[in-house]
Amino acid sequence: MNNSNLLEKDVTFLSHVERFKLIHSAILPEKALLYLIEKLQNLKIEILGDYSGNIIELMNRGLLEGWCWETTESAIMFLESTDYIERGNLKFNQHRNYWHSWICFTFEGEEFAFDPCLRILIEKPIYYHIFEIEVKGHVTSKEVLEDLIYRINHPTPKHYLSEESEKFMKSFFEKFLSERQKTETYVGGNDDVTSPMYRNRTGYNAVIENGLIKKLTAHFYLNY
Repeated sequence: MNNSNLLEKDVTFLSHVERFKLIHSAILPEKALLYLIEKLQNLKIEILGDYSGNIIELMNRGLLEGWCWETTESAIMFLESTDYIERGNLKFNQHRNYWHSWICFTFEGEEFAFDPCLRILIEKPIYYHIFEIEVKGHVTSKEVLEDLIYRINHPTPKHYLSEESEKFMKSFFEKFLSERQKTETYVGGNDDVTSPMYRNRTGYNAVIENGLIKKLTAHFYLNY
């Protein structure tokens, strides 16, 4: 289906299955995908102790669903400073909203929505139309980058995990963390939907040059 025709589709009464079928019927913007592959080539994601790889690879395997906060906050730092994360509700049907996070970026003068956790890359207006987006929070690449670099350069002397996170960690996992903390900066996000690190649970290992992150390993911890 021609992508522009999707904007004329009445989605009001569609189920979530029908909405996904509709958005996946769109023509993939291949140039934008190649752009993202190049931009994100130095981002490695590790999910617990189960999976490891490049974000595009993990997206294609469907392994990022449920990790939207961590994934978008890790990826956005490799894009342009004015590109941004949005957080809010996707409408799956008339009675169900999905609390979620995605990336908006500009390529060749056009805005795209990149939703790696739901395996979507499409023109932003189409994404907004099909899911009847309700935005609740917005944060730029620059803000997320500066926040992480500050945390790396100013490590906290407190416990490696927040008290809240520790309640959800199994005993064997806590032992594992004690070894990884020697090389990682752990980010425990907050519940402010406009903050750089919202609900994040990630250990970061970064190569930083001239105020930019050149290479990043993001290790996702227990999600709840």
